[in-house]
Amino acid sequence: MAFASSQYVGMYKRFLGPMAQPVILQINNGAGFDSSPAIQAYVTNYRESDLVQGGSIQIGDLKVIIVEDYLPAGVTTMGRSDRIQIDGRNYSVIHWDAQTRAMGADVVAIEVTVRG
Repeated sequence: MAFASSQYVGMYKRFLGPMAQPVILQINNGAGFDSSPAIQAYVTNYRESDLVQGGSIQIGDLKVIIVEDYLPAGVTTMGRSDRIQIDGRNYSVIHWDAQTRAMGADVVAIEVTVRG
């Protein structure tokens, strides 16, 4: 029996939910930032083993995992001019990855690299 993407979404909510914290997505509109209401996301440091010489991840960057169901309507991607606020601090979006945690065409969760 194969898993459906909805089952993975449920697993993410069950396992990451207790460790999640509120974050605010801030989309650059050219004149400032449009802020979303707070959403739940799992925030963690990258491990040293995640770093690749010459890669885009640096020591001090954070990994933010957002279950796709929690994304505000209309937010499908964020780029380098956008920010995510975590614990009152603004972090720049370095990389938005909708593929790593997808099942075929169904996005289960977004993994975002942010730098502050």
